[in-house]
Amino acid sequence: MKDVLLAKVFIVLLFSGHSILFANETALPALPQGQGLAAQYPDDKGIRQDPRILFVEDFEQGSPAEIAKRWGQIYKPENVSLSENIHSRSPGSRSARIKDNGHLFTHPKGVDTLFARFYVKFHEKTGYIHHFVHIVADADPKPWPKGGAGETPAGDMKFSTGIEPTGNWGKFPPPGVWNFYTYWHEMKTKWGTVYMGKETPIEPGRWYCVEVMLKANSTPDTHDGEQAFWVDGELYGHWGGFNWRTTDDLKINSFWLLYYNTDQPARHNKDPHPESRIMEVWFDDIVLATEYIGPVAFGKGK
Repeated sequence: MKDVLLAKVFIVLLFSGHSILFANETALPALPQGQGLAAQYPDDKGIRQDPRILFVEDFEQGSPAEIAKRWGQIYKPENVSLSENIHSRSPGSRSARIKDNGHLFTHPKGVDTLFARFYVKFHEKTGYIHHFVHIVADADPKPWPKGGAGETPAGDMKFSTGIEPTGNWGKFPPPGVWNFYTYWHEMKTKWGTVYMGKETPIEPGRWYCVEVMLKANSTPDTHDGEQAFWVDGELYGHWGGFNWRTTDDLKINSFWLLYYNTDQPARHNKDPHPESRIMEVWFDDIVLATEYIGPVAFGKGK
């Protein structure tokens, strides 16, 4: 299996058209945990000026319409609002709230390795979520995100990974546990591959710091690409051996802050009370960089 060549142990399951992989991370290169480059910028002050930083959004300035202009594209702006609901490490006073369905989408500078950190909280009565935050490499970027469900992307055109909550067919209560939902030219089915990390259920109503890494393969003919994610500075999953792309020209260049909901996850997870669910999410303190970022570092007086 090329997508896990660096892993010592792996299990592959075919589940409703998706490949689901559980990998042993011990054979992969070590990754940092805990504090990262954000530790150099308490309260994230001045972090925008660091040359490793690609994009920052703290939702402290402007209306939702003005925030959308900074990003480039917003979907269902009527569902996006600003909130005083903030996490304990927040250096500011506002977060972004998305109700039911909506997204913000931007194109940072194209890179070979991208780290994306964001804070997130799901409503106390959340249900199961269909799709969530995605990182994309796109050879033909547009101002809007593209679909592609059921399509195997060409190796010189696109690859992507989404950090998403999953109930794993009702095994976990909503919203579930974190996993990757990944598309690239060597995936085993046309519906993508799911990568299950540490299976710690997400607590509704609690803020989390989530960070994602996507690293392209170093040359077109090698299988040394990686992906990983952290929760509150703890590494939850790390996978390697990917040939994400067949050309060095394909760069990681899109960030999709997505909150997408349908009734499908409730059916798949046999949710006994879908009618009582409140589909709302809060986001804050988003940073994109070329190195590990880590949680917001406390400033003076915190």
